[in-house]
Amino acid sequence: MDLRTLRYFSAVVREGHFGRAAASLGIAQPPLTRQIQKLERDLGVSLLQRTRKKFEVTPAGRLLYERAGRLLDGADQTEADVRRAGTGETGRLVIGFVHSNTFTILPGAVARFRAAYPDVEMDLREMRHDNLVAGLENGGIDVGLLRPPVSSRALQAVTLIHEPFLALVWSGHRLAARRTVQLGQFASEPFVMYSRIGAPLIHTRVMEMCKRAGFAPRIAQYADQIDTVASFVAAGIGVALAPSTVTSFNMPSLRCLRIADRPAPLAMGVMWRTGNASGLVRNFTRVAREAAVVWRPLALLD
Repeated sequence: MDLRTLRYFSAVVREGHFGRAAASLGIAQPPLTRQIQKLERDLGVSLLQRTRKKFEVTPAGRLLYERAGRLLDGADQTEADVRRAGTGETGRLVIGFVHSNTFTILPGAVARFRAAYPDVEMDLREMRHDNLVAGLENGGIDVGLLRPPVSSRALQAVTLIHEPFLALVWSGHRLAARRTVQLGQFASEPFVMYSRIGAPLIHTRVMEMCKRAGFAPRIAQYADQIDTVASFVAAGIGVALAPSTVTSFNMPSLRCLRIADRPAPLAMGVMWRTGNASGLVRNFTRVAREAAVVWRPLALLD
């Protein structure tokens, strides 16, 4: 027995007529009749008791019809499941992200993906940048949300958003009433600085911006996360430079000022291992790009 023959037999029993069964299957009646006869010969039993104008289903035929229905339903479900797995509609997706993603596109991307693909199990993992890159390279992470560039030929990336840098001061600072500042105005200020280990990319960018403005920052406090940096600035410990994500924190004692020097913005992207563009990864990347289109930091809304 094969699935095709079982479908033929089930159609004959269901329709109660060879001609109607052949029409429903889209084949001619003689080949259908021959297939049923061959099935009976192979099984060595009579499945249909024929008369001149009709047939009766034998007990063996009724049993086969019942079992065939379950087999065919299972085969159809398996085929559908395999197709959905291949197109990324089912399965498990491990998503790594850096902390600052929680204030940008991660919430929107996850909500959209869950709505579009409810049968996909998502495993969300907050990670440090270097650990996330390693996880993508060794296959422990399927897709990552992090800040490029990443110097790894094993990975591919698509940039989703560009965040402008802002200058942060506390509400009692001498520049707090300004809307725009020059970086040189911070030359003598104590800085709250991203740590080299916890946030190497932003640390390097801030150091470069200060150097181009003609000074080296006088660091009063280090922090790893953008919300921690903002909290220290709001407490009056020092000033800082941060991506526009910071405007989402709504800290009463924090002032976010535009930078007249217009430093290059900070990118955020989605990344995956080269050769691992599965249906799940492709679908998440598409949804993340859709979420990025509608996302805007508060700094860009006025």
